[in-house]
Amino acid sequence: MKKLIITIEEISEKPNSHSITFDGDFDGSAKENVAGIESFVNSASEKTNLVFDFIKLHYMNSYGIGQLVNWHNVINQKGGKIAIVGANKDVEDIFAILGISGLFKNYPDMVSAIAGL
Repeated sequence: MKKLIITIEEISEKPNSHSITFDGDFDGSAKENVAGIESFVNSASEKTNLVFDFIKLHYMNSYGIGQLVNWHNVINQKGGKIAIVGANKDVEDIFAILGISGLFKNYPDMVSAIAGL
């Protein structure tokens, strides 16, 4: 297992938008790292948009899925959007099996994701 490293950056091309990069395994052992995103999402202003960069995400279990759905619900209630970049086939399959594919649009690159917000 690879420890999850998360970085949050402002997207200069799109006002009130941020990219969140996931590098490693998104499972229960990542609780400490995820606290920063949770705080960021909960304090986000109206119409905040997020792009989750999954290009370096190796693994995600039910803990990670639960967090994503929670963040989607909070951002959606604030009138914002969430896009995903580079989700691998395993993640896409999990989303399809759980019936949550419609919550997150997966883009091949950051430019496309930003344009889709």
